[in-house]
Amino acid sequence: MRVAILSNSYGEDRSGALIAKELKRLCPVIEIVSFPFISFGEEYKKRGINVIGGSAPPPSGGFFLKSLSGLIMDLIESINLPFNYIKVLHKNRSTGEHMIVVGDVPLLIMGWISFRTKSYFLAPCKSGWMAPHLWIEEQIMKKCTKTVFTHDELTASNLRKKDIDAQFLGNPMMDELTPENRYNPPEGKILIGVLPGSRDESYGNMERIVKVIHAIKRRRKDIHFAVSVADTVCYNRMRRGLTGLEKDVDIIKGAFVDILKNSKLVISLAGTATEQVVGFGIPAVSFVGTGAQTTKRRLLGQKKLLGKAFRFMRYNSEEIACEIEKILEDKNLREVMGMEGRKRMGVPGGAKSIAEYILKNEGIL
Repeated sequence: MRVAILSNSYGEDRSGALIAKELKRLCPVIEIVSFPFISFGEEYKKRGINVIGGSAPPPSGGFFLKSLSGLIMDLIESINLPFNYIKVLHKNRSTGEHMIVVGDVPLLIMGWISFRTKSYFLAPCKSGWMAPHLWIEEQIMKKCTKTVFTHDELTASNLRKKDIDAQFLGNPMMDELTPENRYNPPEGKILIGVLPGSRDESYGNMERIVKVIHAIKRRRKDIHFAVSVADTVCYNRMRRGLTGLEKDVDIIKGAFVDILKNSKLVISLAGTATEQVVGFGIPAVSFVGTGAQTTKRRLLGQKKLLGKAFRFMRYNSEEIACEIEKILEDKNLREVMGMEGRKRMGVPGGAKSIAEYILKNEGIL
């Protein structure tokens, strides 16, 4: 069995790589090749999955629709990207006896053009809670997919009503989130996790978060903060933004899950990581940041997706501090927010369930 996996970018690469890993575990003789669209396939490589092609992200970081300048830069730098990608796929079409697409409908179309075979389609970018699939997208899925794996059960139910074979088997983004054992918070303190994001805007976001931290510290002396710094962010530059808070704030790389597991609440101006936070059953609080990933429009969409698990507030440091204190003091409220988050995101094990489904559907298991 030969499988080609197509994926949009870093988050989708990770889900695709986890599914590939489970396919190999369940069927060691399977041949898998990945085709990352906007990345160099690092998530596949570190799990031993072959990578063909790949490219650097566009100048806007993938958020070109949020600003005119981002659109112009992307048009200049990336106008040939889809065509080059299709050429790579077509050249290697012998690898695609079976195809898995992780991403959006345009990527699904590129796979169909290149391989001329129906795919298994993991669609994490759309949800009935936030951004339902358009009619044209539903028609394309009917033509180009065997099964659509959705972000949540609501989306799967909506698609099944349109005669699309859709299943919610869990979110691979919740898989492989195991403690790193690299961070333990100070005893006797309540920990608040901080996620400023993984892109260049994270530095500006942190400046805004610091004002919230000062407002919280004026109210409570028993709070400690831990900032999870992504590999794509400069540790020293982030550290310089915390002058005067060294005793109250830890800043750590490579301890994302450790921080989450120990936090009562998380201040998050991240993307996928915010979904992982609420999937752990931890309340998340957010506000408009300084870049394309933390615009009001995007965060309102995240609010629709995550429901009561996610607090989106206007940026006022004192008001945000007051709301955080309210959540920390109300155990019942935290439990309600936690239950909502786990419901919206599903339990871990999605990659395994999807891999099993595919192999059973193909008559291999």
